[in-house]
Amino acid sequence: IERASKQSTELIAALLLLSRSERQGPQDGESCDVAKVAAEVIESHRPQIGGRPIELTLEISAHPEVAAPDSVIAVVLNNLVGNAVKYTKEGEIRVVVSREGVIVEDSGAGITAQEAETLFDRHVRGSSAGSTSGAGLGLAIVKRLCALYGWTAELEPRPEGGARASLRFS
Repeated sequence: IERASKQSTELIAALLLLSRSERQGPQDGESCDVAKVAAEVIESHRPQIGGRPIELTLEISAHPEVAAPDSVIAVVLNNLVGNAVKYTKEGEIRVVVSREGVIVEDSGAGITAQEAETLFDRHVRGSSAGSTSGAGLGLAIVKRLCALYGWTAELEPRPEGGARASLRFS
């Protein structure tokens, strides 16, 4: 309950920020330690794994600071990590934080190259989504937040199966 409440609060804060920013642009002065937020996001998703045989790892090679509120990074990473957890039945989810950005790799159901081009659009879900809950809005929100801050987010299929999501800060 506490985790869901925190994620809901962060999402509302990010949506309000998007609404305000579309009128006046991003605010200066806030910075976020991406590695710290990534660690919090990872821990908040461990309960969702339940008894599934999934290894969720975090590798930090740098502690990038970005000019954005923690809530924005949290919403973006919650969506990327949350999708990896949702669509991985077993195997590995690896989150890598570097100076350039964050990569989330999973060994889940995966996506096609064609789907990778459209999954950031509103109400679009991948063919492997099946009956999994979701409205196809999470990645659309990620796309809007990235556009606001000048970041890029991309999805691609992994040759060995699963998907790779990358968030680049420059």
